[in-house]
Amino acid sequence: MSDLERAAATLPPRLARLADRMRELIAEGKDVAALERRSESGFPYIQDKPALHSWLSKVINIIEASFGEQSPQCRHLSQLMPRGIQLVGASYEVLSIVGLLSGAVDDLEKGYLLKQEFLIAGELFDSLLEQATHLNQTGYKDAAAVLGRVVLEDALRRMARREGLDSGEKASAINDSLRNAGIYAQPRWRMVQAWLDIGNAAAHGKVSDFTELEVARMLEGVSSFLADDFGA
Repeated sequence: MSDLERAAATLPPRLARLADRMRELIAEGKDVAALERRSESGFPYIQDKPALHSWLSKVINIIEASFGEQSPQCRHLSQLMPRGIQLVGASYEVLSIVGLLSGAVDDLEKGYLLKQEFLIAGELFDSLLEQATHLNQTGYKDAAAVLGRVVLEDALRRMARREGLDSGEKASAINDSLRNAGIYAQPRWRMVQAWLDIGNAAAHGKVSDFTELEVARMLEGVSSFLADDFGA
């Protein structure tokens, strides 16, 4: 098995489906390009316009669904058909878009989307943990602990999806799964469980089960833990 095949095999199911769909559209695009004919004056054109426009619409949909309308991939696609779908008509134009799809598959299989998602999530987590720290420092340790747990749980679910594990379980079960899969070792698992326990106690009103200092340590620990996976 090649390195590329191994990378593809470890993709989360959603990304694997997107990559498979792009490969289908690459093959379809090559078929569409083969429909090119020449007019009497020698002008090249794709003979089957409905097939061409259908393919282009599907390409736009998959690129937007995969990377977002503001992504570099979408901007590149727009540059490849500056006059719109209706005026794409030659095989070289179609094959240029096929090339973009090939690059997009490579981006998916080499973790571009996961890295992008984790960086964005990391920025959000940093902001939320700053809010939680402020709450804790101003006498609202219970709210701070709950917010810290929300951040940690969301991060664990994202990590589980990345590793192809069940992200729909309870946070403690996801923590178990990540340890069992070798994503991190027993000491880190134990720390994560302790942070989850503090958050659970806060959520259930067991405010005497933890102190402001323990919440501060929890938030510092969660921040450090997430920096490994969600940092730049």
